Amino acid sequence: MTAALARLPFARLTRGVAAWVTTGAWTMLAFAVAIIARARGAVHGADLVLVGTVGALVLPLLAYGLVGAAIGGRSLSTSGASLVAFGAAPASAAAVTIAIAAVGCAAAGAFVAAGVALVAHGLADPAPAGDALASAYVGALGGGAYACWFSLGATFGRRGGGRALFLVADWVLGTTAGAILTPRAHLLTLLGGPSATHLSGRSSSVALVFLAGACALMAAKRCRT
Repeated sequence: MTAALARLPFARLTRGVAAWVTTGAWTMLAFAVAIIARARGAVHGADLVLVGTVGALVLPLLAYGLVGAAIGGRSLSTSGASLVAFGAAPASAAAVTIAIAAVGCAAAGAFVAAGVALVAHGLADPAPAGDALASAYVGALGGGAYACWFSLGATFGRRGGGRALFLVADWVLGTTAGAILTPRAHLLTLLGGPSATHLSGRSSSVALVFLAGACALMAAKRCRT
């Protein structure tokens, strides 16, 4: 049953034009900035690009686009209407869609972060292989958390317009006292940026996992009917 529910969102991510355009555009931007940093000889090139471009801009917008593609540009509850019509439970269809989106965003985040760490590597950055692995871990964790965050946003509004509001909220709250409630602050902390939450890297990792789980659970519950 789970495999059957996964086919639709998986097809949207792997065969849909929107998903490929989103992934290609933001990946190209990240690598272009990484190449520029390398060409300029930035001694902390990887750190600069990972924090200032990947964490602050590319990963949130990449996840935003991929979640939109996975739900077909609709609200989360209506994205699986055809499956529900054949007897699937609305909450189950939503949960599987969130899981597919999270895996897709995690994979894309890991690839972009690891690639940027290698391409933009500077003399003062950590060893390339270790830095790439660590960056891949953070990119995957951040991508998965953003997928759940935007999936919850997609439960608001007739066409999931709440997803855009969650994007704005992430930007606004990410540097304020409410930073602990958003993926942005924790992701930037893990990538080596200044901590708006005053939490350690390990605590930010736990916070991202908790945030992802809470958002996914609330999103699925909001789609029960």
